[in-house]
Amino acid sequence: MASYFSNKKQVSENTPPSFLFHTTHDDVVPVENSLLFYQVLKDKVVSSTMHIYPKGGHGFSLARKDVHLRSWKARLLEWIQSLN
Repeated sequence: MASYFSNKKQVSENTPPSFLFHTTHDDVVPVENSLLFYQVLKDKVVSSTMHIYPKGGHGFSLARKDVHLRSWKARLLEWIQSLN
């Protein structure tokens, strides 16, 4: 079951483009999970981007009260517009 639910073990050339964002101080999911996932996406030549924010914890939603963190939405829109 752990292998089945492992993001990094499920990546293939058919994996859709991926937008990753994480915070360094996420106390629920370690940032290393996103780093490993990104590396596998890169190895499989899957279009992806990753943004790591220094703070914000886990589950920050739209982050309306954090000037820096709330920029993730703009990064997402820019990335979507860059896709072919």
